[in-house]
Amino acid sequence: MAITRVDHVEVWARDLDETLAFYVDVLGFKPLRRTIAQRADGSSFEQVCITLGDFMIELIAAPAERASDAAGPVAVGVKAFALRVDDMAATVKRLKAEGVRFVQEPKPGSSFDGIRAEILDPNGLGIELREWQRGDGFHNASWQPANPDVSRTA
Repeated sequence: MAITRVDHVEVWARDLDETLAFYVDVLGFKPLRRTIAQRADGSSFEQVCITLGDFMIELIAAPAERASDAAGPVAVGVKAFALRVDDMAATVKRLKAEGVRFVQEPKPGSSFDGIRAEILDPNGLGIELREWQRGDGFHNASWQPANPDVSRTA
């Protein structure tokens, strides 16, 4: 058995249509399918699968007790995920024109050679935007942290 790559991420959505519009219209994901799925207890829930290249997200309609929780995203589960961008400045300009809220403006990466920023989806889920630079990337075997206070462990 071998784990070969990330298959997908599941995201609770308070409002499935609003969340779908954000990922498709603003971030450029493509809708794949919309289904009703069954839980083990016999209840059902709606989900939409969306893709960006070979990365998939399942947007799942949050149960009523979660959807009404104004405190933020589900306490356990996905904290954030990262999307790779090829031009941070152009990406930031476009997203700001769409009214996307940045919780962290672009800045140099502390543990990689490039730039990072962070936005929030409509549910408060953090999405890191990362632009790798000067040939760096997570497959780079000679990678060294840009910040001397960050240590490489493997």
